[in-house]
Amino acid sequence: MLALLLLIAALGPYLPFIDRNLEQIRFRMEDGHLKKAPYPISWQNPLGSSKFGVDNLSRIVIGARETLLIVFAVSVLRYAIGIPLGLMARRKRGAANALLNWLNQLFSSVPTLLMTVLLAAVPFFLYSSGRLYWMIGIMALVETGRVGYIVRQQAASISHESYMEAGRALGLRPLRLLKAYYIPALLPEMIVNFCLDLGKVLILIGQLGVLTVYLNPGSAEAGMNNDFEFINTAHDWGSMLSDHVADLGVGRFASVMVPVCAIVYAVLAFSLLGEGLRRHFNRLGRSK
Repeated sequence: MLALLLLIAALGPYLPFIDRNLEQIRFRMEDGHLKKAPYPISWQNPLGSSKFGVDNLSRIVIGARETLLIVFAVSVLRYAIGIPLGLMARRKRGAANALLNWLNQLFSSVPTLLMTVLLAAVPFFLYSSGRLYWMIGIMALVETGRVGYIVRQQAASISHESYMEAGRALGLRPLRLLKAYYIPALLPEMIVNFCLDLGKVLILIGQLGVLTVYLNPGSAEAGMNNDFEFINTAHDWGSMLSDHVADLGVGRFASVMVPVCAIVYAVLAFSLLGEGLRRHFNRLGRSK
């Protein structure tokens, strides 16, 4: 499932039946009649079209690469901060431990979705030209405390193992202990959690889409009062969901279900990969 997803993201835009320009065709002639978008499922539009006349299949394929890049960027940044912070706080004292406790208490007291929406609505982030990068940082930050807390608990448990005491008795430096004991012991669990977090990040992007919170809207000046009108310039699946969530009120489910099904497929792929790796590492542990 994951291989197919990555293949679509890498090669999908170059397929001959994919419209890379995502052209809006609001009206077209069919069987001598002028028809208005959205268009139903047909050979021309295998998954139908949006209310703007954009082919849904093309937008899903084009948006796959952007969506996966955002998901991986958020997860990598989250673990790049959380793992070192958790390791430095393993003794449960010092500045690193205080910072980790503060992050964990701050962001665990409010649901992740609500905290992300609140931070995304801050004017500085809302009107910034680099909003996408700020949103990636926000989505990573709200769960960094959780990742660091897990690492700290596991590292603290490893510190009391007999082989750790033997290593310290031999005079091994902290860096050597980190490379020889902490990282090998933590790596399997972190890999599994990373794969599962990919699915969590994608679910968060979908939830933001339902709430019409765009990750990277383009802003255009309009009117005499210097008001700003946000026009979506992103093609990720969350933005696609945001564009068509209003269709639910008029009974048009097709355009909404297309990105939803894509998100569900990717979440299942990441979750099954994580669970498979967990079983693999458990078998290795029992064999050793």
